[in-house]
Amino acid sequence: MVNNKIKSVFFKSIVDSDFLFLDSSSNKQLRHFQHRLNYKNLKVSSLDLFETLKSVKQLIHSLKFLSEKKNKMLHVWLKNKQYLRVIDLLIDKENFGVDLSVKNALLHNSSNQFKTQLLLLLNVPLKNDKKNLKRIFNEKIFLINKINLKLEKNDWGSYKIYNDLADFKKFLFLFIIMDLIFNKTK
Repeated sequence: MVNNKIKSVFFKSIVDSDFLFLDSSSNKQLRHFQHRLNYKNLKVSSLDLFETLKSVKQLIHSLKFLSEKKNKMLHVWLKNKQYLRVIDLLIDKENFGVDLSVKNALLHNSSNQFKTQLLLLLNVPLKNDKKNLKRIFNEKIFLINKINLKLEKNDWGSYKIYNDLADFKKFLFLFIIMDLIFNKTK
């Protein structure tokens, strides 16, 4: 009974956050898209519900795995400087249940080598940038989740949510999930 209630609240939250909709339409035939609407210059694409739910659940499981570890570090990379500021305002890093690094690049810190680390890339694709990949693996970050709209031929063993975080509601939805996971474990 409780599990069904959690599932229905989770489903409602995804719908309310517009997480299933993209503001732009794509001509590409992808398994992520379910419907495309083009009406009087309004272009909206809807993502496949089951693919999106599966991807968000993978992110939640990764975050829960990290939250259960003793020494843990969450790296968040994003390019949008406004979002960087919003995260600094919203999250109290001292009371957050994980060491948090929110930057637009990876910073070297030798003390992180002994922590379980997760890298969350927000609208930043991994691409085939060997320099960044080498830095990630040198820092011993082996758990990577990314959220973007880029079609990447090689995912480098990362989990991906196909979505665009330009919509502020989606961005807040993700950080509320993170806050719930890491503040619940304290």
